[in-house]
Amino acid sequence: MSFGRLKVIAVVALSFAVSGCGGGPADTKVSVAASAISANAKKTLEEFEKSGKLGSGITSLESDINGIASEDSTKGEALKKLYRELQGLTKADEIKAKAKEMIGKL
Repeated sequence: MSFGRLKVIAVVALSFAVSGCGGGPADTKVSVAASAISANAKKTLEEFEKSGKLGSGITSLESDINGIASEDSTKGEALKKLYRELQGLTKADEIKAKAKEMIGKL
């Protein structure tokens, strides 16, 4: 094998090594359907309406409302207002009524 051929093979091999295998897949944005977010929020609110107690679901509810707001700002702002009111409630019947009201806004 001649020295020239050896240089060409070395350059080709080096270029493959440096370039890798084309990198990884391009970053993709995964979005959750608005209906799935609304369904999750509804499920949480139904639990509040049934129990009259605000449980750990209050945190996920806020996240769901933010997701709804990113899709529909008018609906999202109305739900955010009701959510703030819900957070301040302590009486079971008030929590149930507010949760029912919020379900109606979904």
